[in-house]
Amino acid sequence: MKIIVRGAVSLGMVLLPMLARAEQVFDLGEVARLGISGFVEEEYTRRTNVSQGLRNCVFPGDPRGVLGTQCQPGNSRFGSGPPLHLDAIEGDLSHEFDSAWKVDARLTYRIRNGDADIYGEDFFNRNVAVSHPVYGELRGGTQLSRAWSRADSFTYPIGLTSPWSETGAGFGLFHESLRYTAAPIELSAGKLVLEATYATNRIRFAHNATLQTYNEAPPRPKLGELFVQFANQTDLIEYIFQGSQGGTQYAFGKGAFNGDVGNADNLATYVKPHQNVHILEGDHYFTPQWKGTWGIRRSYWSGEVSQCDFVANIGGCYFSSPGFNYASDGRAHSATEWDAMAGVSWYHDALWTYTAGLVRLNRAYTSTPTEYGQSNTATFVNFGAYRRVPEIYKDLKVYGGLNFVRFGHLGPAPMSMPSETADGGVDPRAHQGSMGVTLGAQLVF
Repeated sequence: MKIIVRGAVSLGMVLLPMLARAEQVFDLGEVARLGISGFVEEEYTRRTNVSQGLRNCVFPGDPRGVLGTQCQPGNSRFGSGPPLHLDAIEGDLSHEFDSAWKVDARLTYRIRNGDADIYGEDFFNRNVAVSHPVYGELRGGTQLSRAWSRADSFTYPIGLTSPWSETGAGFGLFHESLRYTAAPIELSAGKLVLEATYATNRIRFAHNATLQTYNEAPPRPKLGELFVQFANQTDLIEYIFQGSQGGTQYAFGKGAFNGDVGNADNLATYVKPHQNVHILEGDHYFTPQWKGTWGIRRSYWSGEVSQCDFVANIGGCYFSSPGFNYASDGRAHSATEWDAMAGVSWYHDALWTYTAGLVRLNRAYTSTPTEYGQSNTATFVNFGAYRRVPEIYKDLKVYGGLNFVRFGHLGPAPMSMPSETADGGVDPRAHQGSMGVTLGAQLVF
């Protein structure tokens, strides 16, 4: 049996390259080997209770609508946003020496509807590495986190990548990072891979502010990520821990790790933000045709007070963000949330795949006196069908899905969601549920 995973950077012999791609390989004489791969994806969704954006926003707006200046949900309708058009291309230039040492450079460019897939981030990979079958791999530069890329790999096939991989307390992209992946360890029960990543980024000052504006400089963001993978003929099990401090705090598991602007307003309640996430997830093959997918996640946020931004022509400060879990008592409060994911896939006739999956975002544990979404829940369900279309192109796939979302009650979205309309455009302050239909096609090259 061959275990195929999506969204991963290669790890020795265990993890396969991103998208399990059909890589085009060019030998540049004895100098180097060039691999080019990528995909094009088109997707269209129609659903009920889609919010037409926010209204009555008083600057600075609060997209969760829990503080004094609120953005309210716009009018709702049966409809959809613009069709999704996603493109990615990756180049991998490598040279292997007779001693088995290998050097390579990787560049991945990915855009969504003409703009960066992650806001302000055109490149998912821009890094170099040196590796050896015995000593492992050392890779440095811009690269994806395991917390996002591996969660995406497990949930994309069951149609729930956004509710699972793009929520929670993780970060998805590291600008400046160094990752060491040990060579796979052969065990009697399977293969084990161990990996550690350190990431940072530049110190980030508030707009138009100088060091003299602060009582102390903003913190330098620091992050550590541990990744453990076990694989055999029937199971793929992974554990990820990611912990950070000094980064801008949010609940967007796909977002880039950027620095917090610090205590530019010199508030006595400011605390350097820190957050972490534990993820345990995996696949189990009951038979070659039946596969189960599962995941458990614990997210923790320290909370973050309002952030200060400066405008030259005003000569002062305005709040560019209300902060994370920032309450009516003027403080940020810590929060912990446990979430879960489960799904099943059935492979039929080497062409068809049928799936069913569920993601549950639960209540958060926090002592805040302000409702920030901690009492709400969300349940996402998707039923999907995929068909390979080798009659047209060997790596072309079409798919469709029937999806549902149900919130626990009317009010701000669960704390592990990035915003009120993060998944499907449904605002839980206006509607408790929605259903939709998705059609799409993906070509991998």
